[in-house]
Amino acid sequence: MQRLVGLRTLIVRQLSASLYPDWDRLKSQRIDFDAEIMRWAEGFSANWLAGELTYFSQSSARDISGPVWRFVSHFINHQTHHRGQVHCLLTQAGVKPQDTDMTMMPS
Repeated sequence: MQRLVGLRTLIVRQLSASLYPDWDRLKSQRIDFDAEIMRWAEGFSANWLAGELTYFSQSSARDISGPVWRFVSHFINHQTHHRGQVHCLLTQAGVKPQDTDMTMMPS
């Protein structure tokens, strides 16, 4: 999201649960950030999504360019990937997570 809205507060590699060692604080921050993502997404326009974006990739040490819609799609898909990882780890630990199918999620 830093790349899409110009935030430069944290380098992505520094993000981890260790930023919030308290579980309740981590959950609260996740809820707040999800609300921020929703507010941000409500402001999308077709013209903005059709635009181009260039950013410097620290992991590749080069500029990356492409259509905004591709980076937005990656941002959403990458969150889904990590949520799937968490679901898998919880299941392996013997926890029965709630259903994560989109059609079963609260609206």
